[in-house]
Amino acid sequence: TSILGLAFGIFHGLILLGDHFIGFTLVQILVPFTTTTYKPFLVGLGQTSLYLWTILVVSFYVRKKIGSKTWRAIHFSSFLMFVFAVVHGITTGTDSGSPVVQLVYLVSIVIVVGLVVYRIIRAVSRSRQKKNQAMRSNT
Repeated sequence: TSILGLAFGIFHGLILLGDHFIGFTLVQILVPFTTTTYKPFLVGLGQTSLYLWTILVVSFYVRKKIGSKTWRAIHFSSFLMFVFAVVHGITTGTDSGSPVVQLVYLVSIVIVVGLVVYRIIRAVSRSRQKKNQAMRSNT
């Protein structure tokens, strides 16, 4: 799924070369924050998100070589990647005003935030259980 999503992201960037309204160059497509004609910062967030996504996907295949701590740090960047991608989509997407697209954004955000909150609650609960077990075994 990650590879397929990455492929769509790359396709999205490359297809913009055919957009004659804005007229992106290959350099503007590949180098974040270099667009001059259309929302440079917001387009750059999308490009940065794509590069973070690429690193994330590659890290799956080199996990043993880079170690668990590095792999985990890379995976924490996925939160930043998601925020960048959502901000990019909402602010630069020509169809962001469409109710269907807005629903897609909303559902995606709710799912990701909900799962993050669930994971935090679960981690806190496990930590409390371990503390309680340690207290019981010490008494």
